Amino acid sequence: MQYVFQILAQLLESSPPQDAMSENYKTLLTPLLHPPLWESRGNVPSCTRLLCAVIPRSAPYILAENKIEQVLGIFQQLIAFKKTELHGLDLIEAVIKAFEP
Repeated sequence: MQYVFQILAQLLESSPPQDAMSENYKTLLTPLLHPPLWESRGNVPSCTRLLCAVIPRSAPYILAENKIEQVLGIFQQLIAFKKTELHGLDLIEAVIKAFEP
């Protein structure tokens, strides 16, 4: 499953930044934000990469659907453990860059 997340992240990263994100990625955002997916340490790197690729392109959607709390919850879960704290910092960096103060 991790490889699928990596491929999806790479496809999204390789498309031009000004392109709108498709509805398929928006649909994928809801299951991607469920905490049980992040409990498996093998999923963390690929899910982080995918979420970091999705956040800049879907920032208005994330705010409109009130999903920012879920993203910050994942960040909190990641920084709680030494093995995943770097992924948590990557995630919060994507959040800080994507959302205006």
